Amino acid sequence: MHRKIEMLVLALTCQANVYSRLKTIPITLLEVYILIMKVKDMIKENNALREQMTPFNRSYFEDMILTLRASRIEALRAEELLLDAAKLLLKEQKKGKNAKQVFGENPDDYFKEIIDSIPTRPVRSKWNYYSMIPCAALTCLFGIFAIGGLFLQWTNGSPGMFGQISLFTLFAVGAGSIILIELIMKWMTSLSESDAPTAKPFDIKGLGVYIGIAVVAVFIGLYLDRLFPVITLSPWVSLIVSLIGAIGLKFIFFKK
Repeated sequence: MHRKIEMLVLALTCQANVYSRLKTIPITLLEVYILIMKVKDMIKENNALREQMTPFNRSYFEDMILTLRASRIEALRAEELLLDAAKLLLKEQKKGKNAKQVFGENPDDYFKEIIDSIPTRPVRSKWNYYSMIPCAALTCLFGIFAIGGLFLQWTNGSPGMFGQISLFTLFAVGAGSIILIELIMKWMTSLSESDAPTAKPFDIKGLGVYIGIAVVAVFIGLYLDRLFPVITLSPWVSLIVSLIGAIGLKFIFFKK
């Protein structure tokens, strides 16, 4: 039961730490993935160290884990502190000391000063988070249209396909970006401690399903694209919109 509670707290706090970083600073998905995998590697090392503890010391230390992982401390920093504490406890355990003699009577007290020194993060609404994702996606889209349009205009005298955009494309990119980010985040934060990317046998049926869904989505998109009005777009306008979007992201969503 104790172990289940610990894993529940870890899952919730680890995901909250990742989302909080997405809401406050410009961080890439690769950085988020690396952060999560570092945390999970440290958790594995921590678990191995706990196996070497006496039952009393392990029970005491698990209370410390629950306290620290449920705090405002970033997940990576929390695991670093826990690893240092585990190594210290094992070192003193060899000398015949127990956890109370090393850390004090109450497991919550050892990290209290560190936890209290962490400032409370500003509360950001879901509206703020779900507005940031499509804004970032559309900013990138207009940036691509600007670069592609200016290049074609310079080489061919016309922006070509980058000189117009459908309202459906804007809607699809905005909505699709939210769905994509949520799916990626759910996958990364749902990995168990022992999970690691492994080679899987080739699944021809699964591949066929994915191809079928992709083909259907493309045809539906092409059909809907014709129903929505198309806007003529100068590459310079795309560039201005992209710059405005980047400035907005910096001063609205990524401000400290």
